Amino acid sequence: MRYKLLLTAILSAGALNAQISEGFEGVQLDSGKMIDGSDGTKFHSFSTGEMNFPVAWDTTYKYWASGWALSKVIYNKVEPSNYVKHQFAAAPGYGVENGKGKAFLAGQGGSNFRILRKSAGDYPLKGFYVANSTYAYNSMKLGDFVGKKFGGNAGTDKDSFVLNIDYFKEGKKAGNKRVVLADFRFDDSTKDFISNQWIFVQSPDAYADSIAFALSSSDNGQFGMNTPSFFVLDGIEFAGLNTTEKTGSGSNAKVYPVPADSYIQVKADNNILELLVVNASGQVVFNCNPNAAAYSLQTMNWFSGIYFLQIRTPNGTTQHKLQVLH
Repeated sequence: MRYKLLLTAILSAGALNAQISEGFEGVQLDSGKMIDGSDGTKFHSFSTGEMNFPVAWDTTYKYWASGWALSKVIYNKVEPSNYVKHQFAAAPGYGVENGKGKAFLAGQGGSNFRILRKSAGDYPLKGFYVANSTYAYNSMKLGDFVGKKFGGNAGTDKDSFVLNIDYFKEGKKAGNKRVVLADFRFDDSTKDFISNQWIFVQSPDAYADSIAFALSSSDNGQFGMNTPSFFVLDGIEFAGLNTTEKTGSGSNAKVYPVPADSYIQVKADNNILELLVVNASGQVVFNCNPNAAAYSLQTMNWFSGIYFLQIRTPNGTTQHKLQVLH
């Protein structure tokens, strides 16, 4: 009965928060406009995951020189590529949110962004969506004064356009993903494609703190890549709870990392008299009496999901809702 009361009390404290997402929909920006650094902006910052997206404006030649532009330009008409009309637009048309999002980020090859976590275990990165820009899509689809029509006039040229994504953690490389945005290398030409859909890219490391993007094309000339070096990004998702949710006024115990993978570390301000863990079905999965101020719970054999941790010390009892992800 005590375990059922514990579970009921914690569940009544609030709904489970299984995922956090940043889709840039809260940007204060008129429809059809963009923020490209021309106003003196150096980077875009978002509270979700405390992300920073650098942007640079060339004050001499007056153009978006590098980094990211916040965009509410909704335009994906298939027509001869146009730098002014298409550069800040997404080939899928709208943002990723139910196919009707009104905001997203336009990025250039060489762009990067950082996630500035306050504590280890905060904001585990699940992934994000990427797509072709309307500018790159139309250039590859029809060809223009610089870039070729992918596949050539006969449709037999082995062309490709690839987004390479490198993940870093504390200055060290933590993984890589490649997203093929156009591919004409198939022996069966009916499989050739230029993507105009949002593609989800799952992070190879949940705690990567810097992500860098590079574009490569089969169409290159004397001055580098002929295909427009632009793409779009939206719907950055963070998996699970980024902090524990605590009820009770007893011990000021710290519980980390959250979400947990192979272990959970508990540190209290006094000796821990009892630790009790209950899963979302109300089953007790762990119970012990450490009689110490710190304890490490091994969770590698637990199923991924939500758990409820009760910590009892001489100062009282607190309950923590947390998540285990493998």
